[in-house]
Amino acid sequence: MKYFIGAPIPENYKNKIEMLRAEFRFFTTEPHITIVPPPALPDDDSFISDVVDVCRNTKAFKIRLNELGQFDSRVLYVGVHSPGLIDLYENIFKALNLPKEKRGYTPHLTIVKQRHNKPIDIDRIKKRAETKLVSASEYTLNSITIYHQPKERFVYLPYMEIPLED
Repeated sequence: MKYFIGAPIPENYKNKIEMLRAEFRFFTTEPHITIVPPPALPDDDSFISDVVDVCRNTKAFKIRLNELGQFDSRVLYVGVHSPGLIDLYENIFKALNLPKEKRGYTPHLTIVKQRHNKPIDIDRIKKRAETKLVSASEYTLNSITIYHQPKERFVYLPYMEIPLED
């Protein structure tokens, strides 16, 4: 099984993104902020106890969802500002002894991304997102989620929620 680690977002904002995705027939893993992407983690859940230890020593922190952005014409996303999230990313990578991503960590919330078999009109979706996803607020992150992919080419599903220190 493949895994990744993500930060949940507020339910009302998650619903807005899911409705926008449905409007353009883009169905994928629930909206989240990726902390550790799938290729970085082992294919078994042996890493989880180390992640739990990191979370036990991490106080809840603020996350602010910012303006829309793009990675080339491949990905449309909501920018994320959170020094606490960057610290959590660093601490998890260190605890799991993972090599850092070459291009660095850019916290973001993916709205849609290009797929080889099903191209999408990112400009059109961006225009719609500008009206549907008006100013998100700041929220407190109290937990992270480990997602897993039960079958090859399947969407990732929540596997386990890990609370941060109170």
